[in-house]
Amino acid sequence: MSARIRVLVVETAPRLTRSLKDALPKGGPVVVTEPVTDAIGAVDALGRGRADLVVVDLDRADGRGAEIIAAIAGEGGRGRVLAASERGGSSIAADALFAGASGVVPGVRDPSLVDVFRRALAGELVLPADDLSRLVDHITGGPDPQGSAARGIGRLTARERETLRMLAAGASTADVAEALGISPLTVQSHVKNILAKLGVHSKVEAVRLAWRHGVAATPVRG
Repeated sequence: MSARIRVLVVETAPRLTRSLKDALPKGGPVVVTEPVTDAIGAVDALGRGRADLVVVDLDRADGRGAEIIAAIAGEGGRGRVLAASERGGSSIAADALFAGASGVVPGVRDPSLVDVFRRALAGELVLPADDLSRLVDHITGGPDPQGSAARGIGRLTARERETLRMLAAGASTADVAEALGISPLTVQSHVKNILAKLGVHSKVEAVRLAWRHGVAATPVRG
């Protein structure tokens, strides 16, 4: 991972790009590049190594934000897409997660903005803690016609279930390591096993299944 995080915004006008550039510290670890308007431009930038993370504006006039997130996630951008919206709320976050985003960018004046990008690049779920329990209500009860996710969760060890529960509650890898008294490398090993057993490719997908199947119904931290 490079020292600097290059963030590319997908939007029809450079409003969000300008806001992020103004809000982030000059010369800091996060650099906002010039925006693109569609998924094709974002996938190309990720593929060519010109961007590390993509932020998709959900407030675009054509209403294609979720569609664009899904297209980027499906073309190699899985785990590297965030959503942004001035509307906020758990329903917006749920739509973004269902589309394939790894979280939602807080307001541009939020002091945790740099940390949000760091955590997203590390594959963490990034959502406001206040929205987590309401978000679960939007996500639980989704279809699992073959029962494959439920079977996968049943194969998790007790430590893997605890790791997944904490990740689903918004904890970072470092948080899990500290709480369980293990090293971050051991946490990463647990996560690798969790993804394999659930048949998913990212922690965000695993978290969605954890919420849906009752592994973690409420946040463990606020």
